[in-house]
Amino acid sequence: MGLEGGAIPGAGTSNGASPRPGLRERKKQRRRETIARVALELFDRQGFAATTIPQIAEAADVSPRTVSSYFPAKEDLVFPDTAESFERLDQRLRQRLPGESAMDALRAWIMAELPGWEGRDAQLRMQRRVIESDGGLQAVERRHHAQAERRIAEAIARDLGSPVDELEPRMAAAATIAIFDVLGEHRKLAPEGGRIALAGEQPEALVLLDRALTFVAAGVQAMRDYDADHAA
Repeated sequence: MGLEGGAIPGAGTSNGASPRPGLRERKKQRRRETIARVALELFDRQGFAATTIPQIAEAADVSPRTVSSYFPAKEDLVFPDTAESFERLDQRLRQRLPGESAMDALRAWIMAELPGWEGRDAQLRMQRRVIESDGGLQAVERRHHAQAERRIAEAIARDLGSPVDELEPRMAAAATIAIFDVLGEHRKLAPEGGRIALAGEQPEALVLLDRALTFVAAGVQAMRDYDADHAA
């Protein structure tokens, strides 16, 4: 359970002030989304290993070459937006406002991603089933988690003024990733057809996330206070 297919998946679109893409780019994006959607449906129905690129191409009404041009690796079809989402996370953590903590920047990234996650509960459950049914996909997911954890650890290390490989930023980053695991499990246990709201007034997932991030932020602050006290 985790960033992909969990409460805070590595998928979605930013709601920033980027200019609206042109018609050609919108068509390409719709084609990409269609390929990823039908691939996930086939993986869920037939199994990841048993599903071939030609089968996906036929279901999406495109050529196998087109599928591979959008998704060079078969695993990319299960994690279609993870790289772009993590790139936005990395940018948000690196371009923080003066005085903004890593936890504040992380929450801001989540808020920017929320519109792309709304109304995707059934798809995310399907994605979760596909990942959990295949050991190779679980390994890919762990690599994604490790990459995100490293980005967060680097940002927390800057807050603490310590090397990224010190125990404290690594512990705080690991705890942050664990938040997504727990929230993803919370979503998984919700009744089929039910959902954890991601938009609207006081969304449940965001309330849970705020509580968890507050817990991690308090730990980071406690480490800073400890270092300050013992440096005196």
